[in-house]
Amino acid sequence: MSKKYLIGIDSGTTGIKAVIFDTKGNELFSARRKLEGLTPYEDWYEEDMDDIYASCYECIEEVLKEIEPQKVIGIGVTAQGDGLWMMDEKGSPVRPGMCFCDGRTGEIIDDWREKGVLEKTFHICGTVAFGSSICAEIKWLEKNEPEALEKASVFFHLKDWLFYKLTGIISCDESDMSIPMLNAKTNQYDDRLFELFEIEKYRSKFPKTRTTSENRGRILPELAKRLGLNKEVLVVGGPMDIAACALGCGAIHDGQASTVIGTAAIHSVIMDEPRPEPYMAGMTLAHCIPGRWIRLVSSLGGAPNLEWFLEQMGSGIKACAKEQGKDVYDYCSELIANVPIGSRGVIYHPYLMAGGERSPFFKSNIKASFMGISFNTKTEDMLRAVYEGIAMAMVDCYRSTEADLKEIYVSGGGAKSDVWMQIFADAMDTDIVICSGTEFGAKGAALNVGVALGIYSDYEDAAASTVHEVKRFKPDKEKHKRYQKLYGLYRKGYELSMDWWDLRTEFLNTAEKEE
Repeated sequence: MSKKYLIGIDSGTTGIKAVIFDTKGNELFSARRKLEGLTPYEDWYEEDMDDIYASCYECIEEVLKEIEPQKVIGIGVTAQGDGLWMMDEKGSPVRPGMCFCDGRTGEIIDDWREKGVLEKTFHICGTVAFGSSICAEIKWLEKNEPEALEKASVFFHLKDWLFYKLTGIISCDESDMSIPMLNAKTNQYDDRLFELFEIEKYRSKFPKTRTTSENRGRILPELAKRLGLNKEVLVVGGPMDIAACALGCGAIHDGQASTVIGTAAIHSVIMDEPRPEPYMAGMTLAHCIPGRWIRLVSSLGGAPNLEWFLEQMGSGIKACAKEQGKDVYDYCSELIANVPIGSRGVIYHPYLMAGGERSPFFKSNIKASFMGISFNTKTEDMLRAVYEGIAMAMVDCYRSTEADLKEIYVSGGGAKSDVWMQIFADAMDTDIVICSGTEFGAKGAALNVGVALGIYSDYEDAAASTVHEVKRFKPDKEKHKRYQKLYGLYRKGYELSMDWWDLRTEFLNTAEKEE
């Protein structure tokens, strides 16, 4: 039997990748292009849709140079979820896409909360609508850019845009649209949600939703010819990146969990029925696997916190790493390993992104901060506080689900640090599992194509055939006791400062008016 290949495409916030896999799930070749965010205002985060597709095409073109293109049998597409991505009747973008970390809709969310809309919709979809929810972005545009809504022929998500560009098909899968426009029990649109969010007049602009494996189509003939692909190549749109990463690392059974330390810190618990706990927090989305759901408590406090710290305060760290011929992140792991739990009293809250924080609490205007700095504080103390702050946000999120976790599969750039993974294990008192490979979002998208093509009999077979554990970090019970106390400090710190962030917002708004 001749070798066959699958391509997984994964478009995140800062970059897009195309990865070639064999049918055993091995990563063979990959190509990446950087994506630029558009941030004209503090709480905005947008991206150019045409630029993203152009980068997608370049990535596919690049990886195809490494193999015989005619041996590619399927392409899977995943991408960041949430936000609002629109095109007109001619298939052109109406405006830049509004990303998952966009935070401009805070007033709309606050208004819905005060009126009880969020509570009523939570009972239907199992998700608390948040700043970058598609419904909130529509309401913001209705007030600020009504011409954009009028011009748009379809509202969907980033992976749907890429799927359309590859196949010419307008559709969406259940995983993306389930937060928050589908009934959690039926995974179908619910008219009550459109009415409560007051967007019923736009109902016709929402595309048909399909199960993830059914959201498929053949590649456009002219595109296949240009790339040298067989015209029968199957393209599947979905699942969204959260579900794709869970599938790619093998988190498919009830009680398993998946954490992705990327632009956001995405924490997902797999469920065999929709269980929207905790009440009025987090999100419930359809897994790509029939009869499975994901309880998502996603923190916006991800890897950019570490990158920001190194860029703004880590010149000495980077210089020492270079002098010793070490990778800067390996050197960071060495530094923090010698700092005690609690970073000598320095606490870091990792709310750096434009959207503030959304799980396990929602506050769009909260920002990152250090607490407990003194004359004795060293750079490595602050560095460890950043690592621990992201770990504390993880504990905060998973605790809120009240789930009985069996194990947590961790992926993303942070998974490369053994020291950080041990911090996670000790803080969570749960096994942390690392699997072979690095591109789990793209892998999940590729495995989904494999299921659609019949290469794997089902999703369980896909995971069993392609997922291989390489490391498991066991928790230290004594260290966990120390982390429990640290978590108390972490939580009390942000609870006491909630009003302060509102005063800050008021101060900044006043300053803008005076200027």
